[in-house]
Amino acid sequence: MILVIAAMQEEIKLFMHQETPQLRIKLSGVGKVNAAMVLAGFIATHPVEAIYNLGFAGATQPYEVGDLVLIQDALYHDFDLTLFGYEKGQVPGYPSFFESDQKLVDQIKKVVPDIKTGRLFTGDYFMTDEQENPCILDMEGAALYQVAYLKKIPIVSVKVISDVMGMNDHYQSYKKFESNVGAEILNQVFYKLFKEV
Repeated sequence: MILVIAAMQEEIKLFMHQETPQLRIKLSGVGKVNAAMVLAGFIATHPVEAIYNLGFAGATQPYEVGDLVLIQDALYHDFDLTLFGYEKGQVPGYPSFFESDQKLVDQIKKVVPDIKTGRLFTGDYFMTDEQENPCILDMEGAALYQVAYLKKIPIVSVKVISDVMGMNDHYQSYKKFESNVGAEILNQVFYKLFKEV
């Protein structure tokens, strides 16, 4: 079974009723705990073979609103045990970052050849401050990757950039994107990936 998981109904509203026996679509809710809890619960009762996280994300420049980004790896921006010798964002007992499954990455690049790539930073607040290095930002991704890593299930994430750090009218721009543009872009990705499932 393939699992498509997203945080918000706004992200999947155009394809949320396209489930089949081989493809399930799940809402996690917003935030790391919700994401981990819902994914772990679903995995415990269903034979999941691959996880696709589709959703919106913020970003730094040079990414632009509407960009489609394939996540190469994910980690936390609000988890810090560097005092004890860990990397920033590293959870004890886990690697310093979680990688997307290479076979799933190759599949996505094949059907969306012009997709951009990037590193995902996850944390429990909506970040609007500019960052030193280019990155993608969300509130669930790394938690999903952590559960997938623990359960040894291949995972990949595709994000549509909803807002860029430092942009004017940040909140208003995000709400406009959320209500229209983002869902259509994700719907196109869903159709390309799963039209034969």
